[in-house]
Amino acid sequence: MVSNDAATIKQISASMQQLAMSAEVCFEVPPALDLLNRRKFEAVIVDLQLGQAKAVLEKIRLSPSNRTAVLFTISDSDGDTSVAFKSGTNFVLRRPLSQASIDRSLKVAYGLIVRERRRYFRCPVEIPAEISGPGIAAIHGKTLNISEGGVAINSSLPLKPGVQVKVQFTLPDNESKFEAEATVCWSKEGYLGFQFTSLSPQLTSELQTWLARRLEENLPESVADKFRSPEQAPHSMEQPPAVSHSGRSGSRQSSNLATESQNWVILYRAAVSEPDVEKRLPKIELAERNMKQRWSEIAVTGPEDAAERQRLRDAIENLLALRTGGN
Repeated sequence: MVSNDAATIKQISASMQQLAMSAEVCFEVPPALDLLNRRKFEAVIVDLQLGQAKAVLEKIRLSPSNRTAVLFTISDSDGDTSVAFKSGTNFVLRRPLSQASIDRSLKVAYGLIVRERRRYFRCPVEIPAEISGPGIAAIHGKTLNISEGGVAINSSLPLKPGVQVKVQFTLPDNESKFEAEATVCWSKEGYLGFQFTSLSPQLTSELQTWLARRLEENLPESVADKFRSPEQAPHSMEQPPAVSHSGRSGSRQSSNLATESQNWVILYRAAVSEPDVEKRLPKIELAERNMKQRWSEIAVTGPEDAAERQRLRDAIENLLALRTGGN
């Protein structure tokens, strides 16, 4: 979080704590830029009230480590909001801030933050692994950690960075044998780091699902349900619920409603995460059409749909601001 406004820092930190997120605060721009060059963050919050804060917006999408981070901008005017969206901001927090408005924005953004976290999550796990390759006899070791992009293995095999190999292991609680082509990206005494270079869609999906479950285990129960499937977490923004309407019945109809509910969230996430202004507008229009259709279906239903109606209102407001700022 890049801000020197004590009240703003306190408000946003309180909302983040409810989602088991913590913030590292920079009160000035130079140390913020230095930190963004050295460390990875799932989300970045920039207060444009801070002098030279626009420099952070200009640099964030060029940062090797943080170019895909979810970006929030705190704005005081329509002009600042326009600058923010043109700089690739995903969400704008408009002053005067309230605890309720911050809570809603973070809740809407939560799915994107989860996805960003999972992309870089390194799960510590010790399981048998095999390394082989052209001219390399099969060597056995044990994994140190696994991520979507690669694996670290405890091995005495003296391989230099750039060497192409094949790694094999079986994830805990998984039947499929994980086999991938990989490149040595680092070598330390007794350990090798590998980057996956060829992975089938099926194994990619299995690995992402497995990592998501492990990531969930590290979270408080009050937050963990945001990672779960619709059947497990009825109010999850990441996986929206099948909505039950009074006076309607039938499994086919329920399935259609669940699909429609999920569609607007997927389209909304695609719109707010698109950094290219020209590509963003058609995505906004598609999401808005789907959201209006969804709203017409649940606008007059009972309290069972109140949570989704609130999410829709918040998302529609964000798209309106995104459309205005992008133009």
